Amino acid sequence: MQETRPNIVATPPSGRGRPRDPQIEARIFEATLTLYARQGWLGFSLDAVARGAGVSKDALYRRWKTREALLQDALQVRWDWVATIDEGTIRADLLALGARTFDTFAGAYGEVALQLRADARRFAEVRSFAEPYREQMVRQGRGIVRRGIQRGELPAVANPGMIMDLLIGAVINHIVSTPPRLRAAMIERGPGFVRELVDIVLAGVQQVLNPPNRG
Repeated sequence: MQETRPNIVATPPSGRGRPRDPQIEARIFEATLTLYARQGWLGFSLDAVARGAGVSKDALYRRWKTREALLQDALQVRWDWVATIDEGTIRADLLALGARTFDTFAGAYGEVALQLRADARRFAEVRSFAEPYREQMVRQGRGIVRRGIQRGELPAVANPGMIMDLLIGAVINHIVSTPPRLRAAMIERGPGFVRELVDIVLAGVQQVLNPPNRG
């Protein structure tokens, strides 16, 4: 599977003095997520982002006063891979979600989520924006399942959280548990892995929650 960026419709960052040049903004967010994925919160600073993006420190500080505000905007604009998924059927939605999750966590920013999880436990300033961000992603994922229930594709008693755990958890575990020597093969086989996983999850839900009438 080739690495792709989520097809996200970016919303302009909030606040006064934020960048209006999309090329500058793209470089800044690229440097922000790359640095955070590698270094985590302890190694993350506005100065380092400015160097990575090739912009002046003054230009960056005029747009973002704190590193918290910068990372929060980068997450919302460049790392929200769930919001736009609505393909019309539960299988198509889960395939899109599985593929985006795979591409995101196998890509250059794959360590972002792991860093956020660890840093949110250690640093209150990270927790203040990481927890709402995580909750937003969870709501969006569960919304995919709820739409499937409303369309009658899934049993009414289907558990959205469990289905998300089965799909996203399996994709992430597959990526992080694959040894480096097998990573290229894992990425190449990614589309097939996602299709098989989605079909197993959907078949299991139907079998357990809506078994055939044997009478």
